[in-house]
Amino acid sequence: RVPTFDGSIDLEDSNKTILQLTALLMVTIFGGIHCMAWFFSFPTYQERVLWRISAVAITFTPWLCFLARFIPDSLLGIVGFVFGLICLVSVILYITVRALLLVLMCTALRNLPSGAYQAVSWTTLVPHL
Repeated sequence: RVPTFDGSIDLEDSNKTILQLTALLMVTIFGGIHCMAWFFSFPTYQERVLWRISAVAITFTPWLCFLARFIPDSLLGIVGFVFGLICLVSVILYITVRALLLVLMCTALRNLPSGAYQAVSWTTLVPHL
């Protein structure tokens, strides 16, 4: 029996690139979904600004780490260190703004429109009942 996550599978470089591009595409789509709320109404101006900044951050910070892998070998000295530092800051920023978006989503529930409190008669929506 082989363990599920034993780490013994070695991928070719082309497969690693495909996996990284797929992950980058998924993260970009995820951030784009949050950017669709750009013009939604928010309870306060500060929450709207925080949402917009966070949505842009989760959309574009993964691109910084992805683009860092294309640094030429001749520049890997100090530039590589700087890009490594940028990637580390990007990961911390990404985790922080994801948490912030979760908090903003929960706090937006305090200001629901009045229609959200109306009871739905589900039996009228099912044709055979």
